Amino acid sequence: VVMAVLALKGGACGGEATLGVTEARSRPAIGPNGAVYLTIEGGVVDTALLEVSAPSSVSAMVEIHQTVIRDDGAMGMTPISHVEIPADSTVMMVPGGMHVMLIDLAEPLALGDTFDMTLTFDDGTELATTVEVRDE
Repeated sequence: VVMAVLALKGGACGGEATLGVTEARSRPAIGPNGAVYLTIEGGVVDTALLEVSAPSSVSAMVEIHQTVIRDDGAMGMTPISHVEIPADSTVMMVPGGMHVMLIDLAEPLALGDTFDMTLTFDDGTELATTVEVRDE
């Protein structure tokens, strides 16, 4: 199982790192739920992602999930309360690892669709991002 990847960024590029979100994407989904994958670039201090939200026109509920292997050996998903974002690091939410779960989609997610999401961190920072529905 692929887990979230933490990769330290080299300090050779200079400047101060700022908290950011990139590569926000989802796959097409026709069922009741969908998933969003993204990359979070850590800033100059440790932080934690506490919440992700999307408009009700996209999904009734949004949760952060982790893929797990259950006692019976089956893969499943479980909600998690937060995601640690160490300073100067990259945290990737990927298939088979941590991801954002869109529960009770208002409409199917079709190739080329886009929608907005907001990520809220423990210091109150909110980052808006646009998610693109695409084949990976």
